[in-house]
Amino acid sequence: MPKSMTGYGRASAQEEGWTLSWEIRSLNNRHLDLKWKIPPTLYAHQKEWENTVRGVANRGGVELFLGLKINNPELQSLSLDRTMAASMLQELERLASSTGLSHTPDLNRLLSIPSLWKDSGSIDNPQLIESLTETLKKALADWDEARVREGLALEEDLRVRFARLTVLVEEIRVLAAQTAPERFAQLQERVAKLLLDSGAQIDPDRMLQELATISDRVDVSEELTRLEIHLKGIDGYFNQTEPVGRKLDFMVQECFREINTCGNKSQNTSISQLVVTFKAELEKCREQIQNLE
Repeated sequence: MPKSMTGYGRASAQEEGWTLSWEIRSLNNRHLDLKWKIPPTLYAHQKEWENTVRGVANRGGVELFLGLKINNPELQSLSLDRTMAASMLQELERLASSTGLSHTPDLNRLLSIPSLWKDSGSIDNPQLIESLTETLKKALADWDEARVREGLALEEDLRVRFARLTVLVEEIRVLAAQTAPERFAQLQERVAKLLLDSGAQIDPDRMLQELATISDRVDVSEELTRLEIHLKGIDGYFNQTEPVGRKLDFMVQECFREINTCGNKSQNTSISQLVVTFKAELEKCREQIQNLE
């Protein structure tokens, strides 16, 4: 089942000590590129969460936003450097004693001294981490469902376009078969005229052999057969469970190569027009495939 690389998902949770929400947005990318927007205190858990995301996605530029509000002060990683604060208060007491001034410390003043406050740099509450992980999984599931829905819409569109390409291949084959005898007769006529004008003599059997060789060089039947095989193979990729974006992109490149050869070989205006139509439709297919994982 094809999945789109673009999508959006969200999930939230509210507990007694915290409220959190995950938002996931993704765009096209050749590889899986994860960009995390999370508090620095949770960086230690990022690797574990990355493995969770990789279990769902294979390609795409994915942005993950975490909104976290902690309501329980005990879960905060902030702490007071009590040793430093006590030392500062002692020095003030000595100063007051030496000058004979009265001194009553105001502990509220400690709030305005940033150097006394330290952040442990991580949150290790097991319940909070479990809630974050489980909510991330729900957001990933919601995001993946959105990618599946868009992938199915892309598949439907691509099947219609590839069906048109199959019809165009058949039209080119019919025209090529109709024009082959005419082209061979034209070659015979031109060679006969050249021989007559030059007065040269040539073995008729040898001339037919050379004309047949020239005709083979402009024959597109092999290219058309390979195109049909590629188009049938593309249809089969939609039934696979693994990501198909890269495979389809490769097959489209092969189709471009074959149809370009047909256009270069063709000496018929009608076939050339069909080749142009085929390439225009194939380019639209490639644009759509760029969105598939």
